[in-house]
Amino acid sequence: MSTNGDEDGSPTNSKAGADSSERRTDPDGTGPEHTAESVPNEGVISTTVEDASGYGLTLTFIGGLLLALGYYGYIAVTGPQTLGQAIPGPFYLLAFALLFVLELFRSRERGAMAVVRATALALFYGGLTAFAIEGSVYLWYNPAAALDGFVGVTVLAVSLIVAGLSYFLYLAALESNRSGR
Repeated sequence: MSTNGDEDGSPTNSKAGADSSERRTDPDGTGPEHTAESVPNEGVISTTVEDASGYGLTLTFIGGLLLALGYYGYIAVTGPQTLGQAIPGPFYLLAFALLFVLELFRSRERGAMAVVRATALALFYGGLTAFAIEGSVYLWYNPAAALDGFVGVTVLAVSLIVAGLSYFLYLAALESNRSGR
């Protein structure tokens, strides 16, 4: 679907009768379908099913797993062990630093917004990673915490739901931000 440049900006299908032989997909197979004569539009780009594949979906599943292990890390830190018992504290600082630098240089923006975004990502995923490491060690020595009554399956299921909803809300916020311009 493409926009035809009407004043109201509503999308219309300008190639309704296009021959299917003129249609092609993106070379990497992740983008929407285009016709041979279509030109990329500088207007609103709506979120499609393809946005939920690849990198974002992988990070959602990794985030769900980290969240589940982080839950057990929280139980461990508030109970029998202290933060930094699994691995020395400087390694957590190294993880924060690596996440910060990777996000800072991966960012398309430059300036204060890039620094704020990199800091937020490093704090969130770095903290989640730290708790996940502590939770992994806790589960290594106390597997009954996850195996009794299959509570570990429930924790993983809830964590995946939370991660999926978070990614969905992130995509919705991006779409709303793009359409608000």
